[in-house]
Amino acid sequence: MNALTENSIRQEQIESFGRLMAGFAHDMKNHLGIIRESNGLMGDILEMGSLCEDAKVVERLQKSIAAIERRVAISADILHHLSGLAHRPDTTCSSFLINELIEEEYAFLERFSRLKQIDVGWELGEGLPAIYNDPSLLQHVLYRIYCQCLELMDSVQSLTIITEQEGQNIVIAFRFPGVCPTDCSKLFNEPLLAAIEKLDGKLKIDDREKNTIEIRLAISSLPVNDAP
Repeated sequence: MNALTENSIRQEQIESFGRLMAGFAHDMKNHLGIIRESNGLMGDILEMGSLCEDAKVVERLQKSIAAIERRVAISADILHHLSGLAHRPDTTCSSFLINELIEEEYAFLERFSRLKQIDVGWELGEGLPAIYNDPSLLQHVLYRIYCQCLELMDSVQSLTIITEQEGQNIVIAFRFPGVCPTDCSKLFNEPLLAAIEKLDGKLKIDDREKNTIEIRLAISSLPVNDAP
């Protein structure tokens, strides 16, 4: 099997996974809609006083209804992001806003930082222009860099994700407490560098003041004719 055939199979596999996830997200949103309607009906019945006359029981039921509503809202938001993530591979390249892309992906990355007790903060630049590139591949690259940052960090430290414009480039930076720059060399593995090259991006590590490290990924719009 030649490399071209393998790449074609891999691309179709990614598209299949995307469509499966999108279908799953759509179905789950329908189920959550039914749960939300049923939960709302229970609340209406309680307000009418026809379900129970015990004030303490009513109060406990109302708290349970409110808790269910909160969980449904959180789940619906995650599924909304899952649907967006699943549809990213539909077209190889598209125009997108970097902040929206990161917020979409972080809905799934947050669990990893929570498990390691890493506090994640944001400094997202305002008014950043849309770029034309491969959003699905970029999300893969950001996931790899994010996980590498968590590996380098100790528990109860803070990671700041920054977006800003630098000339014609949009920069996504990961800033965290000081680590020896040589320890970050794991980032420069061949698959990741190849993915960044395909994005026409640049990756560098800054050893900043105040004992902090900043991993900076700069990307810009691909020429339409050069897009994969």
